[in-house]
Amino acid sequence: MKQTLYDGSRKMTVNTRYDECLYLAPRPVSDQPDVKITGKDLYMHIATSQNKSVTYYLHLWSTSRTVKEKILPLSPSMADRFLKTKGLICNLFPKNDPVANLYAWGYGIAEEF
Repeated sequence: MKQTLYDGSRKMTVNTRYDECLYLAPRPVSDQPDVKITGKDLYMHIATSQNKSVTYYLHLWSTSRTVKEKILPLSPSMADRFLKTKGLICNLFPKNDPVANLYAWGYGIAEEF
């Protein structure tokens, strides 16, 4: 899916085909056509300009043809939190010491904080 996002005055085009996927939701195969499955994938877009800014976004998809796909931009902290809710830790994000300490102590769910 390709979409144009705006960050202030900056315009960027994200594309799920070419951007790096950090999390891909499982896509179960079903023989029944009326089964509707939805999911969220997390992507990282690196700008081609000189500053090489990074944009994180969620791709919301569905197997139903009546539901329109969406792309939602995320802040780095929200992208990090999304991955942690899936049990994944990524070194691309800046360290948040209190949260990192709690994860090191064995707390694995964001709601426990």
